Amino acid sequence: MKIIHLILFAALGLLTTVDLTAQVISRSTSQPIPSSQLQISDQMTTNLIFPFAIKSVDRGNRNILVQKASAVENILQVKAENSGFQNSNLTVITEDGRFYSFAVEYQEVPQNLNLKIQKAGNSDLADFGNQIQVESELEETAGKVATKNRSMPTLRQRRFLTGIALTGIYIEKDLLYFQLRLENQTNIPYDIEQFRLFIRDKRQNKRSASQELEQIPLLVYGDADRIPAQSTQSLVVVLPKFTIPDQKHLKIELMEENGGRHLQINVKNRHLMNAMQVD
Repeated sequence: MKIIHLILFAALGLLTTVDLTAQVISRSTSQPIPSSQLQISDQMTTNLIFPFAIKSVDRGNRNILVQKASAVENILQVKAENSGFQNSNLTVITEDGRFYSFAVEYQEVPQNLNLKIQKAGNSDLADFGNQIQVESELEETAGKVATKNRSMPTLRQRRFLTGIALTGIYIEKDLLYFQLRLENQTNIPYDIEQFRLFIRDKRQNKRSASQELEQIPLLVYGDADRIPAQSTQSLVVVLPKFTIPDQKHLKIELMEENGGRHLQINVKNRHLMNAMQVD
């Protein structure tokens, strides 16, 4: 009997230890972070104002349209692609390493269109330990792409002796590198007000609102603020890999500040399919 009792006590002790260990592991490996509610519409734009510049944005699905406000780094503009939008989520990380999570739902008339986001607590800090190295690698690869010769039939637009041209598309580690050439053959410098990349329909019904899916670069290598007089310069834009749905194209748009020399080119999915590896 004593042996049986000893075995039972040992088994009970082992089960208790396993249970306590499981509880410790559970507490140490899982810490829920609550999400904020966010209402968006296809007819109105919601503006999220963060305390620091936006580092990265992840959308739960492609029906959430996002773009950074022009000329600032801490305002994110959010919109629904259509009224059939299903509930999703949005994740934003700012340059100070803080993490913000939103549960997104459709509302024809959102209760709030302009939201000032309060600074998250220390528990919501993201780890950018490897990010600095990643950014340096991006710059190194973008530098290589900038010096390459043209690798595709050039897509270009020229107006008023200024121009933008796409001369190459490259891919490495699930990232796309767009090689652009900007030129200004006039004596008047071209100050860039907006430089945007977005996916939109090839043909837009006049009665329907224009729906644009902003593509936010991970890196812009080169001067995206000005094209000096009588100059030609290279620009490399780095984006996470993507493909373009049927009946849509990627529009690359350059708009002049206080001027009318606006430039744009359209990139089709077949151009992406011919992306070359970076040597």
